[in-house]
Amino acid sequence: MQHTEQASESKQATERRRYPFAGVPQGMFHRIRSMNLFDTLTNQHHSHDFNSARSEYIRSRIIILCTLFTLFAPLWIPIDYLIFPEEQISIVVGGRLLLTLVLLGTLYLSHKSRGNLKLTLIALKLLVLSPAIFYLGIMALVEQEASQLIGYSFIPFLLMAFLSVFPLTSMESISIGIPLIAIMILADWFQGNLFTPVGFHDLWQISVLMIIAIWANQSQLHMLLRLYRQATHDPLTGLLNRGVLMERLHTLSKESQNAKKPLPISIMIMDLDRFKRINDTHGHLIGDQVLKTFAKILHAELRTTDVVARYGGEEFVVVLPGTPKEDAVQVAERIRVHCEQCWVSNLNNEPVPFTTSIGVGEVNLQESIESALQRIDNRLYEAKNKGRNCVVGT
Repeated sequence: MQHTEQASESKQATERRRYPFAGVPQGMFHRIRSMNLFDTLTNQHHSHDFNSARSEYIRSRIIILCTLFTLFAPLWIPIDYLIFPEEQISIVVGGRLLLTLVLLGTLYLSHKSRGNLKLTLIALKLLVLSPAIFYLGIMALVEQEASQLIGYSFIPFLLMAFLSVFPLTSMESISIGIPLIAIMILADWFQGNLFTPVGFHDLWQISVLMIIAIWANQSQLHMLLRLYRQATHDPLTGLLNRGVLMERLHTLSKESQNAKKPLPISIMIMDLDRFKRINDTHGHLIGDQVLKTFAKILHAELRTTDVVARYGGEEFVVVLPGTPKEDAVQVAERIRVHCEQCWVSNLNNEPVPFTTSIGVGEVNLQESIESALQRIDNRLYEAKNKGRNCVVGT
């Protein structure tokens, strides 16, 4: 019985070494392997930094379009006096002035939404849907057909076309495009055109425009993602590079210092042991495999809110927001053990094991990021001097 249990434990240990990620939840692996498939569908897996950058990209276009809409909305009032009967003109002018106020509020919200993607998307929805709702109100009010109203019949189509200038995910595009189509259908219903050739023609046109807009949104978003990753990520491991790491660290430190109750920020600096020997013995191709496998281990053991970066060469840095040093040491130990149980195969299909040494520390209040990194880097060298493959916390 005891021999059977020992054999079972030995088999489990072998499986851990052979399949180093077997114990990781499948959801994590699905996210790592298939992330590109969902990048343009939703923003769920987009990083905080990319969302902030995309927010600025969208915001700049909102400000330009909203300024133009705000200027042209009241300037069209003299034309309204020419095309609407006297008993309706006061309602139309009132609606235009109300639309102008909403657009001014949208412009104010856009200026306040710097770096905030959620607020920026709210501003975009207001920019697109408020003129559409004004159009729907006019269609419900007047007896003339939309085609007879100068400057009105093309409003839903124009708004759908404007949607194409923004780098939006599919879900963001649909969340704005579907209400626009619904408004067009309601307007045709008010006009008595819903089940007529005119109504079907309008629905077909705006649906085609929506498909084109979504395609344009996807193209822009894909381009932004590619440029962002080239500028901010290490091409070999897919982790953040040093520049983004330092920027994120400074942001986290500033947020912590300004908070009423500062949250702890722990940092781990880790180095792959005797990595030069691996390169010299097995070649740089195998060394690259070690680096990529180590990056996967970090993804498996860390939260999505943690900041993981390749600091340079075989050195990596992990930032754990809201994590005290004691917990960070436990995470570091877990990473160390995971590395100890892993190996990659060389060109002769022989196992190439690797280990890591880790220095851990917590950023002190009013301490500069540079000082904290230097202090924690000293702990890493202590781990090296202790024989490697160990964790040293400050």
